[in-house]
Amino acid sequence: MTYLKQLKELNIIVLGLGVSGLSTVRFLLQNNINPIVIDSRLNAPGLDWLQANAPEIEVKLGDLSKSNLSQANLIIISPGIALAQTDVALAITSGVEVIGDIELFARINTKPVIAVTGSNGKSSVVTLTAKVLEKAGFKVGLGGNIGTPILDLLVQSHDVFVLELSSFQLETTSSLKPVSATVLNISEDHLDRYDGMAHYTQTKHNIYENCENAIYSLDDKETYPIKVNNKLSFAADNADFCLVTQNGQSYFSALDKVLFETSNLKVEGKHNQLNALAVIALLSPWNLETETFKQAFNEFLGLDHRCQLVCSHQNVKYFNDSKATNVGACIASIESLAAGSNKNIILIAGGDGKGADFSTLVPYFDKHIKKLICLGKDAHQLAKLSDSSLLVSSMEDAVNLASEHALSGDIVLLAPACSSLDMYPNFMARGDDFSHFALQQKAN
Repeated sequence: MTYLKQLKELNIIVLGLGVSGLSTVRFLLQNNINPIVIDSRLNAPGLDWLQANAPEIEVKLGDLSKSNLSQANLIIISPGIALAQTDVALAITSGVEVIGDIELFARINTKPVIAVTGSNGKSSVVTLTAKVLEKAGFKVGLGGNIGTPILDLLVQSHDVFVLELSSFQLETTSSLKPVSATVLNISEDHLDRYDGMAHYTQTKHNIYENCENAIYSLDDKETYPIKVNNKLSFAADNADFCLVTQNGQSYFSALDKVLFETSNLKVEGKHNQLNALAVIALLSPWNLETETFKQAFNEFLGLDHRCQLVCSHQNVKYFNDSKATNVGACIASIESLAAGSNKNIILIAGGDGKGADFSTLVPYFDKHIKKLICLGKDAHQLAKLSDSSLLVSSMEDAVNLASEHALSGDIVLLAPACSSLDMYPNFMARGDDFSHFALQQKAN
């Protein structure tokens, strides 16, 4: 019996009617499976679609304690809902299986998968991986924590799936069998959901569980796979996939074979070169032509809000890295743009730190930051870390102040080390705000 046929015999609850939840409902309906839909919000975002397209579906809204989750044989949970949530935990204790849409995909999918997680850089790596595969002629399904929900992709025709996976998604995933998988890096994030770094790291490592080839960062011991036989490392130096210098030029190297100059990668920063090495490593089982990588790397201009060059004015560059929502991402951003020992960066940081320890930023501030401009909920906490700090109340004030202090050759960098939700609906809105005022400087 196929898994889809088994599902028809189960009492299924879809818990959470956000993007992934609505996608799950659509997928089940397409396979003649009618779930019960439950959401704690009285005005759940997918409710209008359900009422218009599947009015026969039973929907329960509001207090989860009144929804009797234990009545189900299977709960398909949205990643934003923690397994530790009281009513979910009670259902699990009573024997209800709880999975996410990624696990449902894994139980049905028959095509090869490349899986990527990490605290930072996931979106850039999966996007570039997909572009290389497309350049090689593959039809690629890019999804997971980015773009199209995974079950929407499953009903389409693809040769290979490239998945960005968050720790939240990996909590409920056990059957995925990637051809290659990576934990790019580990730094403090989401500690408001996990019982410390060890729990967070362990969850990230679920991605290695059934993979054929584990790709890890030689520079980050927290990413080292333990139970996988085939392991490949990437790093700037001395790794299976690394950077080498010949005749004064920097090259990408794979398993001691020099490939092509790093100048073929158009996005700036050392962290982007490391991301590119991860892509080459992830795709090593495909034995692609070197020219394919060169062409894709040359055409990839990066993602919005990821260390994105907004403009240059009076030889001052303005970079939008609003996606740097944690300490590790902020450090990576600083390191990638720093000019040796010169303090050439005016950093705009702050927001909601989600309980993170900011102290690890201090050596990077001391070495590279000319001025630290802080805003948002945890502005004062960040400002204590540097003698060069200044406090502002808005992004407009932050950019204006940064421009006043910037000299020729300097960089104004938005890399907040915090989430945006104290001031903005999301990190994109924050980045757009920064970009608007940066461009305004150029126009003045």
